[in-house]
Amino acid sequence: MTNELSTDQRVALLVAPDAERLTYFVEKVKESKEVWSLSNEEGYVMVETDDGDCVMVWPDAEFAAEWAVDEWDDCEPVGIALEEFQSTWIPSLEKDEITLAVFPNIEDEGRLTSASELKVLLEG
Repeated sequence: MTNELSTDQRVALLVAPDAERLTYFVEKVKESKEVWSLSNEEGYVMVETDDGDCVMVWPDAEFAAEWAVDEWDDCEPVGIALEEFQSTWIPSLEKDEITLAVFPNIEDEGRLTSASELKVLLEG
């Protein structure tokens, strides 16, 4: 999976079911050792869901950048080292009970998961 994805492969992933995007996210993050989110001068982007606040994460900068439009056009993709994500982000998200939207596509919020669940997937 070290090869760059073609445009067709990227499009196919964006229309894939949430579970398939979650699997791809976990595999890609384990390989690249990096998680991507969006940030602006106010910090990382959070969205509200029915379950409360949510942080969005993607497997690469290009997928994250596709969300940097409209209300988030001042945001840029920011890479977070997997080690930092696991040692700092996940415990903080667990403590604050903040959900993660894993690899959302443009039409969807993505797979909503707890920090605890994502921690297990990334360690497995």
